[in-house]
Amino acid sequence: MNLTANMMRNTWLVFFLTFRLEIVLSAACTNNNEVGEDNPKNEDIDTNSGYAYLVCATSGRFAFDCCGSITRFEYYAQATGTIVLQVWRPMGGNTYKLVGSVTHTAGATGDQSVPAVFQVDQNDCIGWYTSSTDMVPSKNDGGAPDTIYITSAPTNNVGDTQVFSGGGTVTNERFQINVQQNVPNATVAQPVTYDAGNQNIPDTTAASASVGTVTFTDLDVADTITITMAANNYFAMVNNGDGTASVTLTADANYPINDVSGTTQTLTFTATDSCGSTATTTMPVTIINLPPTLTGLVPGQTESETVGSERQVMTYTCSDTIDDVTGTITVSPSTTPEFFFSRFLSGTNNNAVYEIYLPAQSTTHQFDADSVSQYTITVTCDDGKTLGTDTGTTVISLSANQPPSITNLPAPTSIDVSQTVTNGSIVFTVLFTDPDTDDTIDFTWSCTPTNCPFYFLDSGAMQTIQNMADANSNGYDIIITPVDNRGNLGVSRTLTVVVTDINSSPTFSNLPIDVPIDENIAIGTSIFTVSFTDPDVADTHTFSFGTSSYFEMADTSTGVITTKAVVDYEALPQTSFPIQVTVTDGIKTATDTVTINVNDLNEPLVWNSATYRTDVADGAAVGTAIANPGFNITDEDPGDTYTCRMDCGAADGYFNLLTNCASTSALAVTSVYSLDNTGLGTSVVCTVTAVDTGSHTATTTLSITIDDADNYTPAFTYTNNVFTLSAYTASGVVVGTVTATDEDTGTFGQFTYSMDTSSLPDSYFAMDSATGTISTVVDLLTTCNCSSTSFVMPITAEDQGGLVGSAQVTIYITDATTTHTTTTTDRYRTFFEDTKNIAWFSVAMALCAVIAAVTTFVMIRYVCNGPPLCRFRTGSKFYRRQLDTPPRPLTPRRPPPPKQEPHQSIRRCPPPKGFQFWRSQRIGQ
Repeated sequence: MNLTANMMRNTWLVFFLTFRLEIVLSAACTNNNEVGEDNPKNEDIDTNSGYAYLVCATSGRFAFDCCGSITRFEYYAQATGTIVLQVWRPMGGNTYKLVGSVTHTAGATGDQSVPAVFQVDQNDCIGWYTSSTDMVPSKNDGGAPDTIYITSAPTNNVGDTQVFSGGGTVTNERFQINVQQNVPNATVAQPVTYDAGNQNIPDTTAASASVGTVTFTDLDVADTITITMAANNYFAMVNNGDGTASVTLTADANYPINDVSGTTQTLTFTATDSCGSTATTTMPVTIINLPPTLTGLVPGQTESETVGSERQVMTYTCSDTIDDVTGTITVSPSTTPEFFFSRFLSGTNNNAVYEIYLPAQSTTHQFDADSVSQYTITVTCDDGKTLGTDTGTTVISLSANQPPSITNLPAPTSIDVSQTVTNGSIVFTVLFTDPDTDDTIDFTWSCTPTNCPFYFLDSGAMQTIQNMADANSNGYDIIITPVDNRGNLGVSRTLTVVVTDINSSPTFSNLPIDVPIDENIAIGTSIFTVSFTDPDVADTHTFSFGTSSYFEMADTSTGVITTKAVVDYEALPQTSFPIQVTVTDGIKTATDTVTINVNDLNEPLVWNSATYRTDVADGAAVGTAIANPGFNITDEDPGDTYTCRMDCGAADGYFNLLTNCASTSALAVTSVYSLDNTGLGTSVVCTVTAVDTGSHTATTTLSITIDDADNYTPAFTYTNNVFTLSAYTASGVVVGTVTATDEDTGTFGQFTYSMDTSSLPDSYFAMDSATGTISTVVDLLTTCNCSSTSFVMPITAEDQGGLVGSAQVTIYITDATTTHTTTTTDRYRTFFEDTKNIAWFSVAMALCAVIAAVTTFVMIRYVCNGPPLCRFRTGSKFYRRQLDTPPRPLTPRRPPPPKQEPHQSIRRCPPPKGFQFWRSQRIGQ
């Protein structure tokens, strides 16, 4: 048996499995099958140890092509030992799940039959593993399926997965092993069982309560039976995994079982075994409704025929174990509209207390006990379901209306009312009774003498309608009669009133009066005290003060008037306040007016901002107006004026502020403030002071920002910048640099250089915009061909503010000669190897010696005049002449001549070849 060393290459697949990986979709076997070698026998065997083998085939003898259960393994044992016989299920790629496993020990070689019972499916694979030397032989067969193997022990836990990779593949070998597969048995439904012993459950059954069990059986013990229930919102099912399922009420609160009370719910169940065989059964469940109960209803009671206001007659309770319940009534005899009504009073939807009540009756629709003295009321509690009611009856009897009566007159026959009693006081209360509790009682009365100062309320209270000090008599006789709302009059009774304690009225001694005060006095300041006189010195007096937002009489016993708010003349709605003052002794009062007049005072002014800001351009000319920063002053005094002054400290003198600082032209430049001068900052902070006509002052800060400005135009050092170039100048050679300057500092002191080459035949030169450096951009000899030519080009320098300075550049191109180059391999002669060079060099050296000698003599003879150097005799003619010669007058030193524009040269053209004696020549020419 040959083993290949090639590794398996597999494409990995991703499987999304739900609930149970054992669920299969293949068809069930219709015949018993034998998968593998039909007659295992002795063949070749390898000597591998610890190998696990796996034979997978989609067709042929080694293929599982249907779903069923196996009964045994058969193999030929070439060697004794222990073998693990397995069935694996492909999961994708190199991954397989263990379906079943049985361990067998072969005590002798030869045919082996190993019982095994477990479920297999289409495309499952036969596998085996020996921890020692291989036991299953194989036969070479070109049509045999491939067998893969790994060199380690696979999992032996059913349901676990194993990756078969890293080992190898056996080809063209038929292993001597098989599996016996049988046709699966059908699943059979068994009778359902109920927990209650029958299919009926009350509608009060709690959520999640157990209902019963459904059972299915299958003779294939290896089969897995999966039970499902057709959707029903009110029931739930749990598959127990053993062929049974438990049925319960749902736990979902949205579907209480009492919603389907009075119905029969038929539940349908389907059982599916591992090979897809199905069986169904049903479980009918009837939900029984429990009716509500009516309690608390009395058989009957008596009510007055007078119903002046809504009145409760009685209550009753409707309750249900689980359902919502509603209480209703019907009345006999019936009226339109009805006299009796029922409504919810308290409790819950399934345990509700209702009341039967009588609404207030009108004169056109009310009881009449003489015509109908009795009403029968039928009460019904209903939960809205079949057989869901409970009823009861009560009888209401009516009693006729009776008149009211006074109970506390004629005794006593009279009462005393002091003259000190004020308007609105209760001085007596008539007590009464009426058998009809819903009656409304009123009183009629007559008084002698007429216009007595009393009034009777519905409650029976007698109230004064004016101060008794103003009464028109010292006594009154009052006849009082009670009457109910049905017009029934009670017996009249008489009450005598005697007025006592006659009192004198107080009078003011210092009112009316005008009281002047200054504005802005402190809150709580006393401004006036009211005084009065009263003959009744023992009386207690109380002041009252009219309504005012600014003044008050905080202590009503002293008469002192004080301020209670800020009195600001300019903010007052008025400056004169007439206010009414009243004093009373408890019986009689006096009223007069105090008028408070507010005086205007001059008040301090206030800047509306602590800091104001403006700006001006750097170097602005004298007289330049600076934008007003919005100076604004609040002065509560209408028409008040003020003047301004400004102190800018070290920057005084640069800016001026008019006394009318609110003017748009109040600020101006008085001296040029330039940031280009060292020592001046970019902002100036000044103190601005305002003074009003009352000498009040206020200060604020003015911050002036100096905006940097472009004050100067760039200027080039030379108006014409001259440069000389050799006609042999190459591209990229610096010609020279031009420079511009101006007095601006900072950003405006930075320039951008440019050069206009449009007048040239081509672009021969370029200028660096940042440095002003001019360079060649072509080889002048090969591209320009401009020997003995000059070029004039305008140049500019522009600063960051847009100011432009201009000049020009002149570039002279020297003459160029044309030479022919001869290529040779001989070396050049040196300078002194050329005889012509020796001749002129010798002459030149002799001339240089003569010139040096003559120069030395002249310096000594005519220039040197000092004895220490030249040692001339003091008596010599030259020396005397020097001594006798008066000194020359000093003349002013002339200024140096104007600086010549430089002629810059990068390279000079060589002289014609005939004059280039110094140049080396090639030896041999």
